[in-house]
Amino acid sequence: MPKNLRGFLRKLVDLREGAEDKKTIVENVKDESDFTAVRFWILVSAVLVASVGLNMNSVPVIIGAMLISPLMGPIVSMGVALSTYDWGLMRRSLRNFIILTAIGVVMSTIYFALSPINNAQSELLARTQPTIFDILIAIFGGVAGFIAVSRARGGGTVIPGVAIATALMPPLCTIGYGVGTLQAKFFLGASYLYLINSIFICLAVLVVAGYMKLPKRDYPDAEQKKKVNRVISAVIIVMVLPALYFAYTFVQQNNFNQNANKYIAQEFEAAGHVVIYRDVSQRENKIELAVLGQRFTESDIAVFNAKLPQYDLDSANLVLRQDEFSLSEEEWEQILLQVQSDDEKIATLEARAASERASFMSPSKILEEAKTINSLVSDIAVGMLNYGSLENEITGPRQVVTVYTSEPLSNEAAEQLRSWLRTRLQEDQLAFYFIPEIANDATQP
Repeated sequence: MPKNLRGFLRKLVDLREGAEDKKTIVENVKDESDFTAVRFWILVSAVLVASVGLNMNSVPVIIGAMLISPLMGPIVSMGVALSTYDWGLMRRSLRNFIILTAIGVVMSTIYFALSPINNAQSELLARTQPTIFDILIAIFGGVAGFIAVSRARGGGTVIPGVAIATALMPPLCTIGYGVGTLQAKFFLGASYLYLINSIFICLAVLVVAGYMKLPKRDYPDAEQKKKVNRVISAVIIVMVLPALYFAYTFVQQNNFNQNANKYIAQEFEAAGHVVIYRDVSQRENKIELAVLGQRFTESDIAVFNAKLPQYDLDSANLVLRQDEFSLSEEEWEQILLQVQSDDEKIATLEARAASERASFMSPSKILEEAKTINSLVSDIAVGMLNYGSLENEITGPRQVVTVYTSEPLSNEAAEQLRSWLRTRLQEDQLAFYFIPEIANDATQP
């Protein structure tokens, strides 16, 4: 390799090139880790800004809170303390880190406990299940952050980027959300993410600071070094193993979602079916769909199920919600939010109106109401009869209601049900049948 090229590559990878004086770097790091009134008020402001952003699901506001957060200082300082064996600095940095964390949790807890908006938005949910990818972000962010800190100039654009990438403030405020709303899922998931970010930023700084050969405060013997290395290794193992599991489940869910979306697009949407609702869950191994204005026969459903293995969905369970009125109010609202064009929105609203009419006229709904009128009613069947000959001036098909009761009804009770059903079904010409027959009834129409 030419000498000039070797020199260029050596200069390219040498992190000590252009760095501050080593003692100056250590002093700057110490200054950044100190707990002052200014950092206290900056932290309080950052926590409240981030909490509002998470509460309102506003990404720009959350990013703004990351930029003003003072949490990086003590973490970087702990990494330098480990590298230089400066246990006094380590104790001071750890104490300040714990104080800053406690203040952040308390302030965010107070905010979310008082906030009238308690439902978890996507930005809050995103901080509850960290993976190995978050560890990688923290490591590379810590490396970039300390390199920037070690330079006299040029770190101005790096530090904000590191603050955004490593994202210490959102999980800290999510911990407060979990405490303020008494939801353990958010508290545990966000605490794990916060610890991952903090610990691996610290360890990344430890590695870079060791490479830069910062002056050591103490020179421990081999046994002390082994002890420190064992503690660091144990922390890494404890933090990495759950993240690996979460990463595995994340990849599985992502693959399942991709295959399911491809299946829906090719087998339903490409065939002209308008899918108005979908719920794809790898954990439940389920693909649940509702199709606008469409009913499928058992043979149709069997064909759809037979095509699942073609999309690597062999064990998936396809659930088709055939009646639109089986969708809840929240599910209809979700569908309307996803609709883009006006034509689709009109079609969705028409389907919803039709589903509400169908729900109102469904036999199960009628039975539920009939039981409140007479507790002896056990079932109701509603249908149409087509007569072979025209009698009693009846023309065309006639709607029939069969009422099943646990014991024979009296004439008065039966007439009460007849009157209610005529009004309820908005039909005067109804044929009624009671099983068992009405006691002493000779006037049944």
